[in-house]
Amino acid sequence: MPNYFFRNKLHLSVLSSLGAASWSVYFNIPVNGWAVLTVFILTFSIYQDNRLTDDVEDAANDPEGLKNAQKNEAFITYITSWMLPVVALVISLQFGSAALWTTALIILIGFLYNHKCFPATLSRRLKGARRLKDIYVVKNLTPPLDWATAIIFLPLFFEGQPITPKAWICWGYLFICAFFIEVMWDMRDRRGDLSSGIKTIANTFSFLHTKQFLIITSVISGAILFTFTFTKFLPGSTYFLLANNAAVIVIASLYNEKREAFMRKISDVTILLATVLFLSFGLIAFYSR
Repeated sequence: MPNYFFRNKLHLSVLSSLGAASWSVYFNIPVNGWAVLTVFILTFSIYQDNRLTDDVEDAANDPEGLKNAQKNEAFITYITSWMLPVVALVISLQFGSAALWTTALIILIGFLYNHKCFPATLSRRLKGARRLKDIYVVKNLTPPLDWATAIIFLPLFFEGQPITPKAWICWGYLFICAFFIEVMWDMRDRRGDLSSGIKTIANTFSFLHTKQFLIITSVISGAILFTFTFTKFLPGSTYFLLANNAAVIVIASLYNEKREAFMRKISDVTILLATVLFLSFGLIAFYSR
């Protein structure tokens, strides 16, 4: 049962939807059940689609997961990858143009990330890239863009609220946190990404330099967040988010390129970093009431 939960990315889907609810409380707006459901649907459908489109790298990184995905190819293709995004669009349509177009943008970015659909002319200009995932650095920036936009902005748009400077700061912080998670997953998956020709920060930097990059940028982002909170631009409950910066530093320090199974255990089974991140969302919501 736990393997099924993690393999199908249900943990990320549930945590994302709960995160959207938590940020609604933080922004002092009603928790919109339809927004929460839409965030769950978007996260689940994009990550399920990714299980089939990462076949080359997952043959090395996660052969058991790939085999399971191919066994359920029809369900993933027609239900989770095609039908669920349409459901999300229909739901968002009821809450105005901002909600609709943001949902559509999240779906489009997810599709362009997963599928090799760039025409040959564009692909040649992008050094052979056929999807967003094939483009250096963009590969690490695209999922955080989708994640932060869904969790921070959709609850606001579903309630007809504007994007305030406070919301932009929170969006930026969540974007950085999701970026850290992406780089850590790429550290774990270096072997498979290299074999499939995908360039990532984790396999173009040395392992040591990637760890140093994560730790240094985590310290910097934590210091910026601390400053905004200390000066009372953000409420005191925002201090809880610093737990994520601490988690990045601890996990990056523990990562060892010679212990791939250990790194996978941290990121896939315990999902410690994502758990700490979303736990901090719940805490700031609770103490913002």
